[in-house]
Amino acid sequence: MLRAILFSAVLAVGSAEAASFELRLDTPCEGASKPYLLQGTSHEHCLAPEKVFDAAGVVRVQRYPVIAKAIVDITPDATEKLLKATTDVDGKGIGVLFNEKLIFFAPVHDPLKLEKLILTLNNAPDEVDALVAAFPGQSS
Repeated sequence: MLRAILFSAVLAVGSAEAASFELRLDTPCEGASKPYLLQGTSHEHCLAPEKVFDAAGVVRVQRYPVIAKAIVDITPDATEKLLKATTDVDGKGIGVLFNEKLIFFAPVHDPLKLEKLILTLNNAPDEVDALVAAFPGQSS
């Protein structure tokens, strides 16, 4: 039987717009390593258990009730401010270094040519806020 946890995250600063995310605990995702599916309005992420539960067994994503932006639009010029992209062992982009911190995103394009960063819940809200604040007027 499918068990699910529902929560909402605010997606726009100064806006009442919110999106519902559903964490499906029993849905096969990427095998045993990332069995938990976080499904949002327009995208989904497979999460490993340590990204879902903290040491006490509490659902970790509930610690992020406010996410400033789920998608950040970035112009080509602004992209140059994101100086270094990081990759996983398969050579896929997993995020960018911003203010010495790794900002995770879903790898949908060449990381250095991204116009939209689809942020995951791996980052603390203040890290996401800092990224969004660096690109005023570029966010959606």
